[in-house]
Amino acid sequence: MTDSQLQKGLSDCRISCHQAAQALSAIPKDVPMPHGLPDAFCQLLANLRQSLTSLGLAFKPPVTIPAALQQLEKISEQINQLISCAIMAKGELGKEWKEGISAVEGELERHIQVLESGGDYLRSTGMVWETIDRMTKDISKDERSAVIRRWKSHQSVIKDAWEEYKETLEGDGENEDDGWDELGLGEGSLSDEEKARSTAIKPLLALHQLLHASMPRYLPQLPENDLTLLLTLSENLIDAYDELVSATHPGQDEEEIREASIRLRDLSLKMASVVTDKSIDKWKERFQQEQEKWESRKLDMSNLSEALRDA
Repeated sequence: MTDSQLQKGLSDCRISCHQAAQALSAIPKDVPMPHGLPDAFCQLLANLRQSLTSLGLAFKPPVTIPAALQQLEKISEQINQLISCAIMAKGELGKEWKEGISAVEGELERHIQVLESGGDYLRSTGMVWETIDRMTKDISKDERSAVIRRWKSHQSVIKDAWEEYKETLEGDGENEDDGWDELGLGEGSLSDEEKARSTAIKPLLALHQLLHASMPRYLPQLPENDLTLLLTLSENLIDAYDELVSATHPGQDEEEIREASIRLRDLSLKMASVVTDKSIDKWKERFQQEQEKWESRKLDMSNLSEALRDA
């Protein structure tokens, strides 16, 4: 066999994988997920990793072309099978698998390009291994596990927004010279009135975060339809939380804060209504108390602002 045959084999494998990946955007058919699909999917990932190892050994100088071509054919077949599995998976599980196998396929294409150009095949092989290993680590095998995994990623987004809010409120980094202020693009710092407004909403932001962080403990017992509803609420809630935090930055608009707080309130109350538990009932009571305090503070601050303008 010749180098031209090897180059053709590499090209065919890369094109085959790329074309197969296009199917990941297909809408899954409304049929039950085959029994044993998660185990088959995980086994295929393990097989793909082994085929990549064998391909790497075949490329150890001098390249063993027949062995390399054999592994390239296996890899093409395994990628096609993995993508077929991902398409058959439903809901959040299907979304997780599609995202994972899309990353693997993309790294595999890059790896084949390295082989085609005679690059560092060992380092490149290791990078594909790492992508597969990241996917297989704690991979979800059912819808409930996939929802919980996605929920935890949402938690980190809310935590980051909470830290951003505290930094703005406490003025962390306001003296750092990052060049933005010199260009007239810096936010500056909160005025006394803005700081009072941001401080007043802190208990509500903390309670929204607490509710979201507590939900994973209830997810294992809920019906699957409720899981879908809660995940949609969670996706909307992280957007609303971020909007409210952004609204507390310097240059505040009271109406923007009011609208963002109402949207966040409604989403959290909908989320809390899905779960029946004493802890959630206590959260509702505390939230109602803090909401009333917030409304009262808004009224007091509005009256103060009017008095200052009239003075």
